[in-house]
Amino acid sequence: MIMMEKKTIRRRDHRIWYLIGGVFVAMFLFTFLTHLFKNQAEEADAANVANFDPGYIISDYQMSNYKSMNETEIQRFLKTKNSCNDTNINKYTMGEKVSYFSESMPPRTWHVANGHFVCLADEDFNGESAAHIIYKAARDYEINPQVLIVLLEKEQSLITDTFPHSGQYRSATGYGCPDTAACSSKYYGFKNQVRNAAVLFRTVLNGGWTNYPLGNNYVQYNPSASCGGSIVNIRNLATSALYRYTPYQPNAATLGGWNDGCNAYGNLNFYKLFENWFGGIIDDEPYSDVVTPRYMEVAKDTNYINPYTGQSDAAVKKGKIMKFSTKIVDKDGGWCIRTAEDTKNNKNRCIKRSDLDEVKIAFESIPESAQEKVIKAGASKINIRTGEETVVYNKNLIKRFLKKATLGNYVYYVTEYDTNNGSEIGILAKYISEIKYEEVVTPRYMRVTEDTNYIIPQTMEEKEQVAKDTVLLFTTKTKDNNGDWCIRTESDTNNKNNVCIERSSLDEADKYFPVLSPRKMQVVKDVYYTIPYTNKRGELVRKNKILSFNTKIVNYDGSWCIRIESDTYNNTNKCIERSNLMEVEPYMSTSVPREMRVRKDTYYINPQTLERGSFVGKGTILDFVTKVKANDDEWCIRTEDDTNSDYNLCIYRKDLEEVL
Repeated sequence: MIMMEKKTIRRRDHRIWYLIGGVFVAMFLFTFLTHLFKNQAEEADAANVANFDPGYIISDYQMSNYKSMNETEIQRFLKTKNSCNDTNINKYTMGEKVSYFSESMPPRTWHVANGHFVCLADEDFNGESAAHIIYKAARDYEINPQVLIVLLEKEQSLITDTFPHSGQYRSATGYGCPDTAACSSKYYGFKNQVRNAAVLFRTVLNGGWTNYPLGNNYVQYNPSASCGGSIVNIRNLATSALYRYTPYQPNAATLGGWNDGCNAYGNLNFYKLFENWFGGIIDDEPYSDVVTPRYMEVAKDTNYINPYTGQSDAAVKKGKIMKFSTKIVDKDGGWCIRTAEDTKNNKNRCIKRSDLDEVKIAFESIPESAQEKVIKAGASKINIRTGEETVVYNKNLIKRFLKKATLGNYVYYVTEYDTNNGSEIGILAKYISEIKYEEVVTPRYMRVTEDTNYIIPQTMEEKEQVAKDTVLLFTTKTKDNNGDWCIRTESDTNNKNNVCIERSSLDEADKYFPVLSPRKMQVVKDVYYTIPYTNKRGELVRKNKILSFNTKIVNYDGSWCIRIESDTYNNTNKCIERSNLMEVEPYMSTSVPREMRVRKDTYYINPQTLERGSFVGKGTILDFVTKVKANDDEWCIRTEDDTNSDYNLCIYRKDLEEVL
């Protein structure tokens, strides 16, 4: 649905003009076309083409602003643009029954009354004026009447044409007129054309089908694919609707004002006409701040909506509580409220105020035995209703809490002070830590490895000192403020004293035990040797390394840690956690160690997991000495280097060929 800038008759109409006879017809067509071309060119050219953005031609708000003009204002605009006083009817000496088309096409006729041509502003369509038809379509489908007015001019110059003919009315908005075929007669008629155009725009604005969805789309410069095109980032639904209607963008020549045979003016003319007639393309109407930003509850299952188009966005379940901070009047005239998060991200969606309730805060008393809790550093006191922060804690503290408040999925703890003062101020539960210990896997004696202190694990406050080599019986543990284990003695456990010793300052006396079956295992990821019971680590061990293991030990967290044969022989206290090891199938020697060539681009693989390793290019020649059946039952051949380094990586035999 394109329109050439210097022409107002649609391209498909040109194919059906026929010469009726010599000089008369040539002069007739020249007069007719020159008149139509001139009007639209003059109306459109006043706009600033430099500001044309193919990805944002008009805003959703503007296309959806169906209240922009009432019927009287539409009629006044039509008359302002065209007074319908063209009395030069002699230019068509054949009168009202002029016909110069082929027999397969309906004749074109002109309406003449009282000695002048009747134009759109004064035309009657079965008792309805053009202004009424435009107004009704705009209201029924919530489309800006200004958009429909510009469309009528863009497609057939009906707003400014002083002597429009029946063919222009028949296909007034170009609806049902593809660029590669004749117009469909089922859509003929001025009213039919206007209403169908409005329906198409509303369908896209409501999230219906469009061949140019939001995001990057390839848009041609012309119906001819040979003219090329480019990627356009379509950023809103209104622009998408214009491309569904007219699927072309202007090329550099079109924007520059010269003809290169690949021009398409439709969407550029829409932009230029709208800017010239109605003040240009403006961004969506702004949101304003609510009186008190606060949490509100969704009163029923509903949806976010685009306030300008009414299109539904994501669903929102009843009972969801969110903070709201900005508002806007939606297309139905009611308030629509936007969340603080969407406000921060400038996301154009909101929830109707009628679907929201003021939030209800539910308070619950805390038993006396559980009132003492830890406030983590970084926590803040928050007004539960508004979300406003007050006091911020820069270190861990232990305080007494008398009640907690539930607000949707959020839980706030209220201190003794704020409870006694009746304040709706609390601290989010994620910043509250319970003073809680759990039993160690195996209660046992452990030795202090260096002079250290008992600590309060939640605040890291140091208490009584403990000398190096002191041996104590430990029975419970907890995570300290650094996220490390802190172990509590049997005595402190029995007396419920909230003090412990950091696990890193303790060592075990336990011995290693033989594994059930000494064997080789593969390291499944890059890991470090563990020094058991110290929480320290040794040197790095690379992924896919195969090692021989024969002894094991229980680490402080109860997990097995496996020691390699050489460290067992040398009594070296380091091991690899069992969770980082995988059983492997043994490799066997190839029948003949030899050079082989990689026959195509491929990858090393782990034969047990079939996970890809590094890339191997076609034509690479390597020495192969061992092989193994991979998990997919294919032979996998290992290089001499990987065999010597005991790396569990190989190349499929089917990807190799003999070197001649």
